[in-house]
Amino acid sequence: MKKCLVLLSLLLPAVMGYSQSLTPPGKTEGDPLLLVKIEKAGKYGFADTAGKVVIAPVYDLIGPFTNGLATVKKNKKAGFLLPDGKTSSLKYDSVWLKEGHPMVRLNGKTGMLDNRGKELVSPKYDDVTGLRDGYISIFTGGKYGVLNAKGKTVLKPEYERLGFVTNGSMLVYMGGKCGRADLAKGKVVMTSYEKVGPFRDGMAWVREGKKFGFINIKGELIIPLVYDWVGNFNEGMVAVATDHKYGFINKENRLVIPQKYDKAYTYSKGRGIIRLNGRIGYVDKDGKESWPEAQAGPLEPAEAANNK
Repeated sequence: MKKCLVLLSLLLPAVMGYSQSLTPPGKTEGDPLLLVKIEKAGKYGFADTAGKVVIAPVYDLIGPFTNGLATVKKNKKAGFLLPDGKTSSLKYDSVWLKEGHPMVRLNGKTGMLDNRGKELVSPKYDDVTGLRDGYISIFTGGKYGVLNAKGKTVLKPEYERLGFVTNGSMLVYMGGKCGRADLAKGKVVMTSYEKVGPFRDGMAWVREGKKFGFINIKGELIIPLVYDWVGNFNEGMVAVATDHKYGFINKENRLVIPQKYDKAYTYSKGRGIIRLNGRIGYVDKDGKESWPEAQAGPLEPAEAANNK
C-alpha cells in the first residue's frame, strides 16, 4: 500500500502537468498509450498511467510528443525522442518542430530531420522551410534554393526569391528577372519578364506591365505582349482578351475563334468554353456554338483567375 502511495505521489503532479495519448510501434490508432511525464533525480522520462516506465528518466529536458516526436536534451546536447524509446543523434545545439517538421541547429546552421529522426537536410543552411508538394526551401548566403523530399538538391541556392510550388513548378527570381522552374526536372527557364505562367503545350504566358504574350520552353517570345488577359494553352488553343472581349488563338497567334464573348475559358476536347449574355456554352474551331438549355447558375471555371 505504501509503495502505491509513493507511486501516486510521483505520478500525480505529472498527470496534472500534462498527459497525452501516443500510438507507439505495434499499436493501432484505436489502441493508444496514455503517457505522463515523470521526474527522478532531476532527470525526465515518460510512464504510462499504471506507473510502468515507458521512457527511462535519463533526460535533462523532455517535451511532449508531437507528430510522433518529442524534443529531448541530455548532457547539453539536444535531439528527438521516438515512441519506441530510441532517439535521433543527440548532437545538436537546439531542436524544435516547425510546421510539423523536426528542425535542428548546430554551430549556428539549420537542418531538418525526417520523422524517423534521420538527417534529411544537413545543418549547413541559414534557414530551412518545408514547401508544398514535398519540396524544401533552403536559404544560405542571402540566396534561396530547393531540395526534394529526399533532401537532394533540385535548385542550387542562387535565387533572390521563390514563388509557391504549384503542380511541380514554381516562379524564381534572380537579378531582377523572373523564371519558371520545373522542379521534377530541375530545369529553369529565365526570362526578362515580371511574371511567367506554367508551361502548357510547350508554351507559357508572360506578363510585362499590363500586357500578356507567350514564350516557348527556350524562353523565346513567340506571341507578342499585346493581350489584356490570357489563359493557358491546351490542345494548341488558348483563350485571350483585349478590350474586355474574349476569343481563342492558336500557337501561331492566329485568331481562330473571334473575340466577341464576355468571357472565354479552357479549350478542351475540341471545344472552348465561352460565356455570353450570362449564358455558358461551347464553340469549336469552326466557330459553331452550342448552348445547353439547362443553366445551373453562374459558372466560373478555375482557370478564369489564373493570372489576374
